Amino acid sequence: MNCRWIWIILMPIWLAGSCETRLTTFYVKAGNSEELKIQAFERCGRHYRVLAYQDDTAHIECLKKTD
Repeated sequence: MNCRWIWIILMPIWLAGSCETRLTTFYVKAGNSEELKIQAFERCGRHYRVLAYQDDTAHIECLKKTD
């Protein structure tokens, strides 16, 4: 009986945690800012943020879930 109550309590917590999605981050190699914007738009749409930018590589994060 005690085991059943543990399952009843833990199952919704587990399901809620498994349905949570993480934001996608990725690196883009681009020579200029226009190439960077095009590649970020192709992956994330209009909702992205540049986390870091170095010589020819940018670290980008999608702000909304993409399918």
